[in-house]
Amino acid sequence: MRKKKKDASEEDYDRLRAEVTRLRKELRHEKMRSEALDTMIDVAEEMFNIPVRKKAGTKQ
Repeated sequence: MRKKKKDASEEDYDRLRAEVTRLRKELRHEKMRSEALDTMIDVAEEMFNIPVRKKAGTKQ
């Protein structure tokens, strides 16, 4: 026995659109934050000649 699909109302669409908009804005913000942190690390490595990032494949 299958359940009948509930028709989505205009209010549901508006709520979902608002959530998608919020999530896209949050994603854009996190991408900018990540880029800023990478830039800070690059500048610090260049200024102080200290490798901050781990090299791939190194053994501990």
